[in-house]
Amino acid sequence: MPYIFQQLILIFLILFLHSSCSNTVIHGQNPGVSRFLALEKKFDDMTNQEMDISSFQFNNDSKIVIWMHGTKRPSLANNFRCTNDLPPESLMLAAKKLDMSVYYLCSNATDGESKGSFIYKRVDELREKIKQLNEAGLRAENIFVSGFSAGGWTALMAARMLPNKFNRGVLFAPAFAGPRYEIRLFPIWRKVLRPKQISEILEAKRLDFLIFAYDDDPFNRPEDLIVFQKSDKKFPKIIGYSCNKGHFTYKNDCKSQETYEKILTFFQSSDS
Repeated sequence: MPYIFQQLILIFLILFLHSSCSNTVIHGQNPGVSRFLALEKKFDDMTNQEMDISSFQFNNDSKIVIWMHGTKRPSLANNFRCTNDLPPESLMLAAKKLDMSVYYLCSNATDGESKGSFIYKRVDELREKIKQLNEAGLRAENIFVSGFSAGGWTALMAARMLPNKFNRGVLFAPAFAGPRYEIRLFPIWRKVLRPKQISEILEAKRLDFLIFAYDDDPFNRPEDLIVFQKSDKKFPKIIGYSCNKGHFTYKNDCKSQETYEKILTFFQSSDS
């Protein structure tokens, strides 16, 4: 059985995975049931009703996690399938436990002529999706963000660009500028663009994130993310360890149970 289907079965048989990046739809059951929203997974026999976010009624207690995938090569258009980088089991189980929906925000943002611009474009995509959720009745305090790699970095940048638009977030291996071993081959990314974006992110009034980083990650190890921690701030909180899986540890997390418990506690404390 393919790995994707094994993962989906493990996370409580999440139903109705479907839709394209361009069409915003919601599949699944009644409000208040954890579900994937807007996954590009087409089934020939799909007969379930599709609903636009603007027509979907959330109640005052509805909560949602917006999941943002990684970006492989921002210089190339259409290089990403929106079923890649699915949320980890730990996040999905926490969402299930707390009755939170999960929205997969599919992005094909590329750099174009300006290197590093794809991050800002992805923040704009997030801005638009939050606006749609607000119009559907979701309040900012009930909107959370999560992401892997460039998706996690997008969340960090959104803390500055979209203040007070979402509550807090859980990030896995946030990265932006390519692996460390490419620093001599493409110095502009890690020597120029990465420091520039770090400075911008640090302008945020709060970086209320729980970050999982990996000691053997060629992009950003825990010590490479310490720059985001300020002595007078409680967050971001960085959890560092190694499963010998590198950048993609979140998919094969040797501490998945501990990760789940930390995420659960982090989301629960958002109400305090």
